[in-house]
Amino acid sequence: MYISKETTYETWKNILSQIYKKGQDFKDHRNRICREILNVNLEIQNPEKDITKPIDRLNKFQIWKYPPLEEIENIILSRHSIPDYKYSYGPRLFNFNQKIDQVNDFLIPLLKKDLLTRRAVLCVWDPLEDSNIENKESPGLALIDIKLRNNKLNLTTIIRSNDIFFGWPANIYQLFALQKYIQKRINCKIGKLSTFSTSAHIYEDQFPYIKKILDK
Repeated sequence: MYISKETTYETWKNILSQIYKKGQDFKDHRNRICREILNVNLEIQNPEKDITKPIDRLNKFQIWKYPPLEEIENIILSRHSIPDYKYSYGPRLFNFNQKIDQVNDFLIPLLKKDLLTRRAVLCVWDPLEDSNIENKESPGLALIDIKLRNNKLNLTTIIRSNDIFFGWPANIYQLFALQKYIQKRINCKIGKLSTFSTSAHIYEDQFPYIKKILDK
């Protein structure tokens, strides 16, 4: 499934509707009713316009303690692990296995050298740590790809498992923060922001709140 919309909120609302109406139900490993669509490509044409709007909408429910924006950014931009999180993306991007800063030592120099490169890829999944059948807390984000075209920095990520209602708003803000970080150092414009979720899903206990979003 491919959805391309102008804004972040339009994209989020549209995929919530698609999963709610057309998704297939099953019980996951935690015995939750999960409604899922496989292989969903979401493209935000203008992420700068309203990147925080899904987060703002979730906060209005005043039910969950959603992390503040600075904390969400740190999960992907800090090279240090974040307390209370089983894993964070930043150390994997900026200090992978304590051996390489994939962003500053590879991706940014590569883009400066070859603006049209197709090798600007960041790996998040670590086979040494994550390819373990006993490990039930592995990263959702697996790979991030950057394409610089027409002086616009486009970012696409592959997400193996994506809670579209509660997880995607944080993921998309994290990815935008990374996109901005790279864009400032390349001196270009922000382009499209895309996620490819191999499992895009929602949960049964979220249905009443999703319906409120869709009805508004």
